[in-house]
Amino acid sequence: MAAPGGGVQAPEEAEGLVLGRLEEEALKRRERLKALRQRTLQNKESGEPESKIPREDEEEEPIKHKEIKLRNYDPEDEELKKRKLPPAKPASVEDTVKEQLEAAKPEPIIDEVDLANLAPRKPDW
Repeated sequence: MAAPGGGVQAPEEAEGLVLGRLEEEALKRRERLKALRQRTLQNKESGEPESKIPREDEEEEPIKHKEIKLRNYDPEDEELKKRKLPPAKPASVEDTVKEQLEAAKPEPIIDEVDLANLAPRKPDW
């Protein structure tokens, strides 16, 4: 069934490859679970919660906070009053509506009507 130069594999060979890959993934998953169990046991012994202990494979990055934009809230604190945004002015929609109304007007397709084109053809044509 398999071609001598490669190509299509026999169903038994394909199943073997799939099972091999699945077994490898299962072994990797078991190792991760063992490491997780060991970490939780160490955390219980040391008395610190797991979220406080950094992982070995992760580097600690500084937490970046977004700057607060106060749009609807009027703060009492002087420092926060500096961050308050000025009230927004609604945009004028009149120009946009006028442009849309002008674009919606139909343009005349035929300026002149030629009577020769409207007359029916002769039966002997």
